[in-house]
Amino acid sequence: MFLKSFSSVVVALTLLVGNTALAQTTNEHLAFHVQVGSDNDGNPIILDAGSVQGSEYTILQKQGNGITKTTFRASCAEGRLFSQTSSLYSADGKLVSKKQTNQEITPQPGTPEANSMEIVCHTANNEGNQ
Repeated sequence: MFLKSFSSVVVALTLLVGNTALAQTTNEHLAFHVQVGSDNDGNPIILDAGSVQGSEYTILQKQGNGITKTTFRASCAEGRLFSQTSSLYSADGKLVSKKQTNQEITPQPGTPEANSMEIVCHTANNEGNQ
């Protein structure tokens, strides 16, 4: 397991068992991470549940010695998903690059994109029904 602090955002990538989630508190901030898939090397792909605001959320993925942070927006009613930004952070937590992606993603069942969208849309739907 390795943890990196990126300014006020705590990013946790860890080897998780099954669909187990990791929660930790730092500076009174609750960070809740859910593994939504794995890359080709078996590294976990993580939904930062603390980043969810409505249907916008962030997925974290190990890339080399750093971490890629991708922000998505789901149109839950239409079943559509859009990538908004992609940021690369170095191993010491410094922003290396950030780009606006603004493209529609076609999530395939069982992929991290589809899994995270399902969680976010289910949560958004439940909050709307309360």
